[in-house]
Amino acid sequence: MISEVTRRDIIDYITSSHISWAGRFEEQIFLGRLYDLEKLPSRDPRFPTASGDIWKHRVMNYDWPDDWVFYDDRFNILRAPDNEFLRFLCETLHPVVQSDPNDVNTLLTNYNKHLAKDGWEIFERDQISGRPVFGAREITRRVEIFTEPTGWPKVDRQMSEVRLRLMETTTEEQYQTVGLLCRETLTSLAQAVYDPERHPPIDGVAPSSTDAKRMLESYLSIELSGKGNEEARSHAKAALKLPVALQHNRTADFRSAALCAEATASVVNLIGILSGKRMPFKQEI
Repeated sequence: MISEVTRRDIIDYITSSHISWAGRFEEQIFLGRLYDLEKLPSRDPRFPTASGDIWKHRVMNYDWPDDWVFYDDRFNILRAPDNEFLRFLCETLHPVVQSDPNDVNTLLTNYNKHLAKDGWEIFERDQISGRPVFGAREITRRVEIFTEPTGWPKVDRQMSEVRLRLMETTTEEQYQTVGLLCRETLTSLAQAVYDPERHPPIDGVAPSSTDAKRMLESYLSIELSGKGNEEARSHAKAALKLPVALQHNRTADFRSAALCAEATASVVNLIGILSGKRMPFKQEI
């Protein structure tokens, strides 16, 4: 939950930064991108809707204070649900709204400084004409042993996509898609490490180029051979089953998708260690 303290800190920053929250737009036009102003009431009896009174008092007369929108109960920005508050902030950063990339970076840095206290961040989720478009997500609180890329570009891209989708997904179908992405990641991983001459198939059936399960099981049987590696082999083999199960789970939810993503990352890192992609930590000076 984003606290009132954090919201007031962000609002105070916006009003003191001299960067317009509406950017290049008149304020009623900016707000019209987020709210149906024609359905919101007017505070001025001369106008039937919010659109008219905002134009009158912020464009024609300019007799409302610059921070009026943050305390207007029609928008309820100070106490709106987190997703609505974050949607407002993201819109102030949209490239159609803000023409100066420096202003965007300044606002983004300060937004995230305050949002981090409540476990949120605004991040680049897409681009339009080379300019970033932003979304919001909760900041993961788990400690990651390996945070650097593996060095397998396709695997790294796909794992980044898995994490991004997990942050933004809300429906059963979307959670199933996380399973599909995990399967594709494991296929890319298998293609990167499997050597048919060094890793003969354990069941005598030569794997196809997309048979991640056979390729990785053959890889693990050689690279983790011996009784002393039995637990690591069992862990990796069990993790390989989760993406398939999730992809076909019609009641998929965050929990099952997160477990699948975590298992996939575990296999990537385990094989990264075996292949030499994951090296001992070096202390920074």
